[in-house]
Amino acid sequence: MKLYVNRPSPYGRKVLAAAHELGLAGRLEIVAADPWSDPAELLAATPLAKVPALVTDDGSVVVESTAICEVLDACSPAPRLFAGDRLRVLARTGLAQGLIDAAFATVIERRRPAERQWQDWIDRQRRALDRTVTRIALPAEGRFDLGDLTLACALGYMDFRLPEVPWRQARPDLARWFDAAAERPSMRATKP
Repeated sequence: MKLYVNRPSPYGRKVLAAAHELGLAGRLEIVAADPWSDPAELLAATPLAKVPALVTDDGSVVVESTAICEVLDACSPAPRLFAGDRLRVLARTGLAQGLIDAAFATVIERRRPAERQWQDWIDRQRRALDRTVTRIALPAEGRFDLGDLTLACALGYMDFRLPEVPWRQARPDLARWFDAAAERPSMRATKP
């Protein structure tokens, strides 16, 4: 399988960390791709020119990080990213994915020239980050399913790209959980 990723992408990190968690990292051919430059190889795989993008062994192309994680989980000899109550895993994954989306939207908007930035949009994303961090449930001890993995990638991305967001002060319990999760081999191997 071939995986197109951009190393700093929180979406790519989510997929790479999932591959490590499932013991599949060695089965993936990793192709570094800058989606902003519309590389020909990425465009040949997907017209969206977005990463991550997975090309399976049969030539199918799967985009969107959660969908790719589902494919990887199904390919694993011991699937576990969706272990337990699938609906609860998906609900937690969606909430954590929302953190990634709000953080990513902020970062992208800030890359525009200052006079063209939409401050109301940035402020809206910041409010979403603050509200979600204060309300997201602390992951259960001993569990690291897709919801937990996505949350770890979201918090890591916030530390990396938005250090001014005081999520650690707002949720010291979540910060302690994240610091422990960041030491997992999958998270260490995929740190931007």
